[in-house]
Amino acid sequence: MEAMKKGSDFYIPTYVINMKERLDRKKHIIAEFKGRDEFDVTYIDACTHTIGAVGLWNSIVRIIRLAIENEDDVIVICEDDHYFTEDYSKNFLIENILEAHEQGADVLSGGIGGFGYAVPIARNRYWVDWFWCTQFIVVYKKFFRKILDYAFKENDTADGVISQISNNKMVLYPFISRQKEFGYSDITQNNKDNPGLITQLFQQADAYLSAIHKVSNFYNYSNSFE
Repeated sequence: MEAMKKGSDFYIPTYVINMKERLDRKKHIIAEFKGRDEFDVTYIDACTHTIGAVGLWNSIVRIIRLAIENEDDVIVICEDDHYFTEDYSKNFLIENILEAHEQGADVLSGGIGGFGYAVPIARNRYWVDWFWCTQFIVVYKKFFRKILDYAFKENDTADGVISQISNNKMVLYPFISRQKEFGYSDITQNNKDNPGLITQLFQQADAYLSAIHKVSNFYNYSNSFE
């Protein structure tokens, strides 16, 4: 994490999962990271499986093994449907990665499609009991082994497992990441059968967390709603 404190020299090892045949997604995600030198991007060929969620988990495991080999202290795991919101900034992300590390985070999400409870632990960072969606997650070294040790089952989901095996899950707000709708899903049948569902879930999660955020800021920080 020391390298993260070098200002302009800072970069985040970033692993982007993409299926070779999904050229539309590859084009999209390359454009998202264009000009963002804070990310050292490596594209990972997605592991294939008849169950999409298993393929995604296997891809995450492959990334974790590569991160260990590269001696990474912290990484970003990104899916190819991620896009940056207007609230993204380099400094905002870096500051929160460092502060979340100091608070013992296992995972820091850039944006989620659902959650149960959210507790403010900083002005723009919330602890959550569980979350949906893994299109942009910061994963810390201390959590690598837990991911590798988990025996993933066919009815599991990546976000469900991470929620289960970590007690230190955080999310940024405002969201800096959302999922782009491509009209199909490689992961879950429910998303395939319900076009527009992902957008709806992110809108609902944003509205819910926005209300908590306003109250937290009013009482804990600025004495005014922002």
